[in-house]
Amino acid sequence: MLKLLSSLLFIAAPASAQPLSTLNEVQFAECIKLAGTDPASAVTEASAWTQKGGGYLARACHGYALATDFKFDLAIPILTEAAKLAEDKGDARAARFWAQAGNAALAADTPDAALAALDKALAAQTLETAERADSEIDRARALVALRRPADAEAALTTARTLSPENGTAWLLSATLARRMNKLPDALSYIQTTAALLPRDAAVALEAGNIAIAAGDEATARMQWEQSITIAPNSRQAATAKAQLAALAASAPPPAEPQSR
Repeated sequence: MLKLLSSLLFIAAPASAQPLSTLNEVQFAECIKLAGTDPASAVTEASAWTQKGGGYLARACHGYALATDFKFDLAIPILTEAAKLAEDKGDARAARFWAQAGNAALAADTPDAALAALDKALAAQTLETAERADSEIDRARALVALRRPADAEAALTTARTLSPENGTAWLLSATLARRMNKLPDALSYIQTTAALLPRDAAVALEAGNIAIAAGDEATARMQWEQSITIAPNSRQAATAKAQLAALAASAPPPAEPQSR
C-alpha cells in the first residue's frame, strides 16, 4: 500500500503572515489529509491547485489521491512528474514520490515501470529506514513478477535487515522460499512471521502451504482451517477452502469393512 505522507493540522492565517513556501506546505498537508478520507475531492482540489501554480506538491497530492482511489494507471504519470520536478528543485521528498509511483505501477501490474521507479527512490538515499524497507518489499514483488526470484530474494533480505519487525517482509520471504523449494528457510521465515503477525489469515494460509509442500498434511489442514476461522470472508479463506477441498479429493477412499 501507498504510505501516507505526514500531514499538518491546518490553521487559517492571512496570506501575508506566512511565506509562500510555508503556505504551499500547509496546503500540501491538507490535500494529503483530504486524500485519505475523500480522494475524489482531493483530486479536484489538487487539479485546481496545479492550475494556480502549485507545482510538484500539487502533482504529488493529485497522484496520491488517485492511487488512494485505486486509479493506479492514472496515478503513475502524475507521481512520476512530481518526483522529477521535486528532484529538479532539490527536494528530498522526490524519493518518496518515486516510491509511491513504483507502488502504483506495481498495483497497476506494470512491474518494469515499478522497478525503475523504486530503483530511483532507493538510489536517492533519502528515504527513512522503514520506507526503504517498504520499497525493497515492493521491489521484490516486481522482481517476482519479472521472474527474477534470486534478485527478489536479495531484496527481501535487505528489507528484513532494515526492518526486522516488518511482518510482510518475512511473509513474502517465506512464500518465495517455498516457491524456490527452500523449505527449511520457508519454515523458519513463517515461524518468525507468525510471531510478528499473530492471527493473520495470510500467515496461516502460507503456513499451510509450506506444510503441504513438506508433506505434512495434518499441519496443512490445521493451518488452512485456522485461516478460514480468522477471516471467513477473506480471499485467503477462499483459497484455504479450495486447498482443503483438493486435499479431500485426493484422499484415498475409506477401506471397505471386511465381512466375517
